[in-house]
Amino acid sequence: MSANGQHDDAKIGQVLRWSGRVVTAQELQRQLNGHREVIVPARAIVTPSALDHLRSGGIRLSRDGADSSPRPQPTTHTWGFAQDRPHAEVKAAVQAVGREGIALKELTSQGNGDPCGWARGVAECIVRGECQGGVLFCNDAGLACCVANKVPGLRAVAVCTVTQAARGRRGLAANLAAVEMPGRTFFEIRQILRTLCNAATCPDGVAAKLRELDGHAHR
Repeated sequence: MSANGQHDDAKIGQVLRWSGRVVTAQELQRQLNGHREVIVPARAIVTPSALDHLRSGGIRLSRDGADSSPRPQPTTHTWGFAQDRPHAEVKAAVQAVGREGIALKELTSQGNGDPCGWARGVAECIVRGECQGGVLFCNDAGLACCVANKVPGLRAVAVCTVTQAARGRRGLAANLAAVEMPGRTFFEIRQILRTLCNAATCPDGVAAKLRELDGHAHR
């Protein structure tokens, strides 16, 4: 048995049955040996780096006692964006980064004019896998983040500067950023988009705690 509680005799055929409570990329590298599927306990914590490792290897992840159908994979649009109302600076910045090869998908939700419903709808688009992350351009970034962070799997941060965007990606691998508008310039928005769309991995310790708390998100 490994330090993570994984039994060697669990490696049968192409399926690796995981018995530990936490799945990390480091442990996967030691345990995987030609397996095409990993089955984990229903309440096991799978870190973002472990998910990235599985996706990069084309390995299926299933949970005992749960629907094993694969989650939709992100589209070719790495990140999405949404606005509570049209902003010319946002449109221009999205077009500018698009010419640099950063394709952003515009996200829509049925908020019906309700800021909370709008933020929740966009957050759920991200969780469904329509894109890997999103940027909300809105009047009340704090409210948008509060609502979005109630959706399990979301790591939303409020952003006003490029430095805050970089900190959110580096320290949390935020997958949703709420940018307060108006007040941001075209150049700030363009650089914020560039920064957020860079690849990032949430530190395993932070990720494990956030996933543990996801079950309490609606309490």
